[in-house]
Amino acid sequence: MKTQLRILSTLTVFSFLFFSCEKDVDEVTPIETGIDTTETVGADQAVPGEYIVIYKEDKSLYGKSGGVKAKSQQTLSKYAIQENNIKQTYSNAIQGFFVKNLSEKQVEMLKSDSEVAYVQPNYIRKLDVEMGEPVRELPATVHNKATTNDSWLPSGDFLPWGINRVGRADGSGKTCWIIDSGVAPHSDLNIDTNRSRSFVGGSWQDQNGHGTHVAGTVAAKNNGSGVIGVAYGATIVSVRVLNAQGSGSDAGILAGIDYVARNASNGDTWNYSVGYPYRQINNAVDNAFRNLEQTAYGAMAAGNSNDDTQYYSPQQLSTANSWCIGNMTRTDSPAYSSCYGSSVDRWAPGTNVWSTWINGGFNKISGTSMASPHVAGILLLRGNSTGTDGSVSKGGYTAPIATVN
Repeated sequence: MKTQLRILSTLTVFSFLFFSCEKDVDEVTPIETGIDTTETVGADQAVPGEYIVIYKEDKSLYGKSGGVKAKSQQTLSKYAIQENNIKQTYSNAIQGFFVKNLSEKQVEMLKSDSEVAYVQPNYIRKLDVEMGEPVRELPATVHNKATTNDSWLPSGDFLPWGINRVGRADGSGKTCWIIDSGVAPHSDLNIDTNRSRSFVGGSWQDQNGHGTHVAGTVAAKNNGSGVIGVAYGATIVSVRVLNAQGSGSDAGILAGIDYVARNASNGDTWNYSVGYPYRQINNAVDNAFRNLEQTAYGAMAAGNSNDDTQYYSPQQLSTANSWCIGNMTRTDSPAYSSCYGSSVDRWAPGTNVWSTWINGGFNKISGTSMASPHVAGILLLRGNSTGTDGSVSKGGYTAPIATVN
């Protein structure tokens, strides 16, 4: 379990927890693509006419996508709203639906419905990471006694400095769900293609690179070539919620979280390296992660805004099974861009990290997105805990450095 080294946040949000042993038949409705993005969060970044409607708790509907769909249709019919405006329903991590083509008057009617907890716009998210320069061949390494180094193993595998710092072990037979831009086929990765899904339309395969990089840090094989991951040889499930440009909507992200909550097994982990670059609290996303952690524990990136996590969703959460991770450098110092705060549970390597990339290549990039999968791999090996070795302080907060042992 977590060692809490923080003051509890004073922010209060609504949480709806659902429990059931029954799982409904998996239903996947692709979220439509072609969403424009902007650089600021606010009304101009909400997709016009699109809303996420979240119901009050109904334990009898937990995991029953058909039941939630029927309830959603009944809700719209009460207000003479076309049922075909429903584009996605949620039944596990959260209960509700994504709807398009609503007028302001219709939104107000839905908000006043006695069964509805809240209604919120469908906002856009976009990756906040410099994408580096992909290569086909990994570089020669240089030893520096003052830092943790990249190196080559006798087996022929490239050992990124982050894996060297936190440790590694055999992850064969274990599964991590990557909620990201997808995961591209790669000789270094074991991908469960049967359970991989896209919630931005098209294939589950990564067309951006970010999700593939995350996956390699978690689980790249110990196979005598390429890089090696923390839980090397583990199985990866691609849950694609971001398009080729690294953009996605809350509606698609919630669908991906809901899918993991419906299908993950005890002992699986997830990684979520997505977030807003500007301050925003989002009840639906927060509540979805609260409920996801009832199924599986996992790690999320703290964010790259050099700000306190209390202003961001879902990074503000202080919960038992969702680990928020800051980005540290090779000298065990906090990265300048990394967010910090009472909700940051651990620090991990996230600066100049080599990992797998699209088209069978490799890339070196930086951010809390790169730190988080180190801890997702550790959780996969250890259960809901990490080892620690030292600590990192930033913004008046201190948290341990995560390790395998």
